[in-house]
Formats: sequence, C-alpha cells, structure tokens
Amino acid sequence: DIARLPVRNVSELVALSPGAVLRDYGGTGTLQLASLRGMGAEYTLVLLNGLRLNHAQNASVDLGQLSLRQVERVEIARGGFTALYGSSALGGVVNIVTARHDVRPSLQLGYGAFGWKQAQFAVGTSGSHGRLFADLQYEEADNDFSFTPSFGGEAIARRNADMIRRSLAAGGTLLMEDASLTFFADLHSHRAGTPGAVLSPSQGVARQNDDGGLLSAQLDWQLSDRQRMRISGGVQLGRQEYRDPNLRIGGEELHSIYDTRRLSLAATMERGFGDGHRLSYGVEAAEDALDSEEVQDAPRRLLGAAFAAGDIVFSLGDVPLHLYPSLRWDGLRDNTGDRSFSEVTPSLGVQARLLPWLSARARWARSFSAPTFNQLYWREGGNADLRPEYSTAWEGGLVYSGSTTLRSVEVTAFTHDITDKVVWTPDVGIYWTPNNIQHVISHGLEAAADLRFLQDRLVMQLNAQWNSARKINASFPGDETEGKQLIYVPRFSGSALLGASISANLSASATLRVLGERYYTESNDASLPAHAVLDLAVSGGLPLAGLRLDAKLELRNALDSAYDVVAFYPMPGRHARLYLTTTLP
Repeated sequence: DIARLPVRNVSELVALSPGAVLRDYGGTGTLQLASLRGMGAEYTLVLLNGLRLNHAQNASVDLGQLSLRQVERVEIARGGFTALYGSSALGGVVNIVTARHDVRPSLQLGYGAFGWKQAQFAVGTSGSHGRLFADLQYEEADNDFSFTPSFGGEAIARRNADMIRRSLAAGGTLLMEDASLTFFADLHSHRAGTPGAVLSPSQGVARQNDDGGLLSAQLDWQLSDRQRMRISGGVQLGRQEYRDPNLRIGGEELHSIYDTRRLSLAATMERGFGDGHRLSYGVEAAEDALDSEEVQDAPRRLLGAAFAAGDIVFSLGDVPLHLYPSLRWDGLRDNTGDRSFSEVTPSLGVQARLLPWLSARARWARSFSAPTFNQLYWREGGNADLRPEYSTAWEGGLVYSGSTTLRSVEVTAFTHDITDKVVWTPDVGIYWTPNNIQHVISHGLEAAADLRFLQDRLVMQLNAQWNSARKINASFPGDETEGKQLIYVPRFSGSALLGASISANLSASATLRVLGERYYTESNDASLPAHAVLDLAVSGGLPLAGLRLDAKLELRNALDSAYDVVAFYPMPGRHARLYLTTTLP
C-alpha cells in the first residue's frame, strides 16, 4: 500500500488515518507536524521500532523528515497512552516499523516540478543467519512555486524555500536458535531556507540546518512457548542551527544552536497463560540532554519507569470479553533547579464480541505530559514553576468485521479533558512566558470504512472526523478566548483512499484529503477556508534483461487548489513527479 500511494513521507501517510490532522508549513522539506484528536503535535508520541523520538527540548517530531524508504508499516493508536508509553502520549502514538524483509540492490531516480530531484541507492544481503542492508538517499527542491498572497496583488514566487537532504540508513537482523538481534542506524543532514510567513512581498532569508543520527538495537529472546523477553536500547544525537540576518539582538544577527542527546534502555517480559490470558511488564530508563545558549545552564533529564499491562479473557454469559488493564509509574528528575516529577498513570480497556461480526469496545485512560526544556528553561522567558499537563480520556465504539465487500467499519466517540495545559502569554517587555492556565475539552466522533471489490483488486478506504476542541476557562476577566475552538483544529476533516490493481504489473491510486474551516486566532475572529487536495499515482513495472524496471508517476494537488494549511504559509499548486527504479533479482 505504501509503495503505490502518492505519499512521500511519514507525515502524509499519517494524515490519511482517522483522527489525524497534518500541520504543513508549505512544500517539500518544510516543517510537518501531525496531531491526533486535535491535541497538538507535542501530544503525539512518535516511535521508531518502539524507540521514542520525542525529545524533552520541545516534545514535537517533524514527521516530514522521516522517509518511507525501508518502512514496512506505520502503526497508529489514537487516545491517551501514557499508561503504556509515558509522557507526551495524550493524543496518541505513531510507531514506525522498519522493514524486516530482504532488501535487493536497487537504484531509484526521481524528477519533478519546482526543482525537485531525488536519488536513492539500496543494497542488501540475506542468508540463514540473518540479513543486512544499507540505503543511501539524496533529495533536493527549489520550492519556487507561484502563489497569490493573502494580502492581495499579483502572483509571486516562493523564495528562500529550497532544501537539500542527505541520509543513510542501515540495519540488519542476526538470527539465533531462540533469539534474534535487530539493529537500525540512521544518519541525516538537512539544509533548508525558512522564509517564514508571507506577510509582505519581501520574504524571509533565514536558514536552518538539521543534522542528526540514531542507533537502536533490539534483542528478542523466546524463553519458552509462553514467555518472551525483549531488551531494546538506543542513542540519538542531533544539532539544529538557525540563522536570520534580518533579525538582530544586541546588534548581532540571530544565530541559535541546539545540541540534543537522548539515551534509552528498556526491558520487557511477555508471558502467556491458559485460556488466552497475557501479561507484559518491564522497566525503562532514559536521559535527555540539551546544550544551547538559548536555555539556562545545560538541562538534563533522567527518567526511570516501570509498567505492566494485561489481557484478561473471560465470558459474560455468551459474550466473550477482553479486559486490557495497564499501569505505569514515571519518575523524572532535571538537574537544572533540581526539579522532579513522579506520576502514576492507569488505563483500562474492554472489548466485547456481541456477534460474530460485531464488537463493542471502550477505554478510559489517565495521561500526563511533562513540561519541556524550552518551557522551563528558555533564557528569556522560561517558567521553572510549571506543572505537568494532565488528561483524562474516555472513548467507546463499535467495530464491524466482514469478509465480503464491506471489510470493516469502525465508529468511535471520544472525550479528552485536559487540565493545567501550558500556554505562552505576554510577559514583561517583548517576551512571552508559559503558564499552566488552560483547561481544554476535546470531544469528537471518528468513522472509518474499508471496502474491497473484484477479489481485492479494488480497495477503498474512507474516514471522517468531527472534533470540538475548546478552551472552556477564562484566563483573566473578559478573556475573549473562553469557549473558543483551538487554533488549527477543524471541526470536520476526512480522507478517501482508492487503490486499483489493474494487472500484475500495473496499479493506480488516489488520495483525497479534506480539511474543514479552522481558526488561526485564539479569539476565533479569523479563519482559513475549507479545502480539498487530490493526489494521483500510477505505477507499473516489468522484467527486462534480468532486471526489474519500475516507474511511478504522481500528480499532486490535481485539483490545483490554492490553500494554506497554516495561515500565510502557501502550499504548492498542481505538479507532477516521476520515479524510476531499477532492481536486481
């Protein structure tokens, strides 16, 4: 499915799932943040093979930087999951699982509008003792598309939005008699212009560099027929450098550097019992560190956690039931200010099979999100007295599972009650400071359907969401934001996916994303109109002279919609991309 869809990175794939909204800042290589259930990107926990990518600096992950190359699947869990995964999982979890299959030597070249070019080269080998692979990627774009600015006037071209990205991914699996050792490494370098919001014909000249790398390893050991142990760990290093010659502080141009480090280690035991009962339990340890002149001292956060989760199977009369209890303790300690947090978060889920083709499910969860380094220790406005944010979530729904044309239907209603939400407010002078002053209730309805035709040669997936995410308190007397919808949270959104296998060597797909009207001011007095984006793709391949030749043609924004996802950040109009891939047998 991923290979044939007109999607280029993890963010665009997540945007097609129920309950997800992508905040796109315009064009290839720009910031792309995904949120689940209107909760914001900082409440979406992102994992890579179970390894947390959210750093304590700002808790957000740019999914636009995560390629789909060598990705086997992307798992999405909506709702509060702190009881399983810890801080930042108030809205949900995205887990990216890299490929475990053999990687054959291949070369892919891509060419498209607005100066877009791509080259990817992969090699791999496999045998009875395991597999190895390496994948090298290069991508660049000018992003000089034309648009009509919101303030009126003639069409102009986007400037200083160019990007160059280089990355190397490598990994493998060592197979042993009762165990396997899997490792994955990723190195990347990203250079881009950041023109900012278009508020006048002259656009920004700021530049940003992002460099980073990660190394993860995971040992899976089958101790017995019913017991398995997993030990995983990783190290992540990153540097972000931002420079803006037009913005001067104390006579010098703005030049910020952030160096981040994260170390993590976890051990989990899974045990099965009679009658289908299962129990998982384990411990986790991690360290987040940040070095920057923009924050006080050099903050470092230590984490210790213990968790347990179960699957309890029983019957209530003739109705089979599953109970899913989970409980987690997190202890966090910061060296700066000797701050510490200790949180216990439970959750309980239940699923009942009412009929062979119909199930009901419900879940309650308590979650928290620890304040970030930027919120606590930013040198010009941090607030060291911040408390964690808390969320209580309820959800319930029905799931239909069939074997004919209508393969599945899911309908889920949810409510998230968030207290002590951190909001940046004006402080002394030109600076803003964060405070725990907001109470938000987000409730909504999600629906998704999977239809299959012509012996699964034609696939249609539909989803829609209604979401009311409102600030329900007044932060001060006469607060005009009381009772208003949160910014960039549409009340209505949805997507449709259509995939067709025309023949053994030819397929086509289309995706339609619809985003309803959304406000970009907290007082709800200014909004962006609803829009729809249609992307098309056709893929084909054939063997030739002992090789496999594949081609994929994408037509992106086929309706040529003129729209902004984020106010004053224009998106490119209709454009095409062509991929050519040569693979050895």
